[in-house]
Amino acid sequence: MRIAALSSVFCLLVSAGCTTVRKAPASAPAGVTPVAAPTPVREQGATKPAVPPAAPSVPERPAEGTTPVSKLTLLVESAPPGAIIVVDGRPVGKAPVRITVPATPLGFFRDYVEIRARFVAADATEVTHTTLEEFTPREKVPAVLRFTPEGAQRTGH
Repeated sequence: MRIAALSSVFCLLVSAGCTTVRKAPASAPAGVTPVAAPTPVREQGATKPAVPPAAPSVPERPAEGTTPVSKLTLLVESAPPGAIIVVDGRPVGKAPVRITVPATPLGFFRDYVEIRARFVAADATEVTHTTLEEFTPREKVPAVLRFTPEGAQRTGH
């Protein structure tokens, strides 16, 4: 019986056209200045709120992975000259050698890069030594990387 009564009321509301009554706007607390609501604009008999002017559009950033990849050339030297240069586990030649690395348009490394210089002993009195230099995407690509058996020095950007 209760369901029948509810469905009768629902049918009456739908057939008669249900209308809602607007509530009065709440008053602002003391000391607070209310912001004016947009004035309604009439279009072909319908009332719509006025649309504020659009904010200037900001160009969207390219999706991850779609940023243009550029390449930068890096000169790798060694003292003494002739060290075997290995980039990310691949031999690329003997110093001095120019290598090309993926970089961002602002000159930063695109990925993590490992550059090693292997100083091979010429005779039994010397010791073979490898020097490692690591780069992260937060670092600028240097113009020159100079290896010595003690370490590496970066110069220029």
